[in-house]
Amino acid sequence: MGENELIRLYEFSGWRCDSCRGLITSIEAGWVEWLVSERGNDREVFCGLHLVHRRPIQQNGHKQACRYNPLKEFRSAKTIVEGFPLERFVGPDGLMLVFSLLAAGFLPKAQVLELAKRMQIPGYEVAHNLLRELIPSGVVTPFLGSGFYLQSEIREVIACARRRK
Repeated sequence: MGENELIRLYEFSGWRCDSCRGLITSIEAGWVEWLVSERGNDREVFCGLHLVHRRPIQQNGHKQACRYNPLKEFRSAKTIVEGFPLERFVGPDGLMLVFSLLAAGFLPKAQVLELAKRMQIPGYEVAHNLLRELIPSGVVTPFLGSGFYLQSEIREVIACARRRK
């Protein structure tokens, strides 16, 4: 992903699809989903949490579906696809939903925390991609540690990317 795309994403304050990597241009255009399967002793296993386009998109002249294919997932691994519209994860009620997923312990904690940061922290969606490049080079050292960035750090990284553009 180029710097100009990252800056455009930040200025838009949108999200990047975990499947096609394209921009999700509105809250209504996004979908959050995950996979559920049973593993012995009637124990459910949750995995594959991701943010994707709600409807198929045009990419390179072809329609592409970013969401899991429920039939394919069930046939290949006896897995069920579950999810909600992106708007359910935004704002105070969205944060409470994320907290409930975290408290229930069904989905992997790291995936739920990442989703919460992407939904609730202004600028995080673009900054975390830039910071992954800048931290190893020593240009930036996050105060709270890798993956947890203060607003001042996010603004600084975005400003740095704008200057390099």
